[in-house]
Amino acid sequence: MDNAAENGSKKDLNRESILKIAQEIFSKYGYRKTTLDDIANAVRKGKSSLYYYFKSKEDLFQAVIMKEVELLGKELDKVVNRNTDPVDKLRDYLLTKITTFRNLANFYNALENDVTAIGFIEEIKNRYEQDEIRMIKRILIEGVRKNEFEIYDFNLAAIGITMAIKGLEMPLSAGTYGNMNLERSVDVILRILCYGIMKR
Repeated sequence: MDNAAENGSKKDLNRESILKIAQEIFSKYGYRKTTLDDIANAVRKGKSSLYYYFKSKEDLFQAVIMKEVELLGKELDKVVNRNTDPVDKLRDYLLTKITTFRNLANFYNALENDVTAIGFIEEIKNRYEQDEIRMIKRILIEGVRKNEFEIYDFNLAAIGITMAIKGLEMPLSAGTYGNMNLERSVDVILRILCYGIMKR
């Protein structure tokens, strides 16, 4: 390995290490209360070495959020590409989404709480929402092809389901129902989403 490649991989490792620690600190104290000094101390480096990798606290926070968004995207992508029944796929999607939600404190705190003033959050939120709608739409189209779902407007159905899931994320991970059995909760929600509440 030549020196340039070795330096590049060392730089990547250092950056990843800073990101991992920053992720933990931001999730513990929130964006506003966390300082670059806190992160530098935890990483055991001078604050100036953080500036080598990140322009500012906001830049570092953005990198942490993007890392979490990518992780969530990869997990959901695995579910959508699995060779399973569309109803099971929808169930796995819901389970994966809410389980991952419980572990990605920074992304969700940023969506829900005090950092909405930061411009990039809004942009990430919109892009992430569109990705979700596309993934749900793929599951729905597959379900219609396999004659399991009857849907007349895929866009509207995908938007409706995405918004329903979004509304359930907080209560099922941190709210009143956070301690309930997640699989059981997802089954109840899926029954309502797929079969409605009308008596047949």
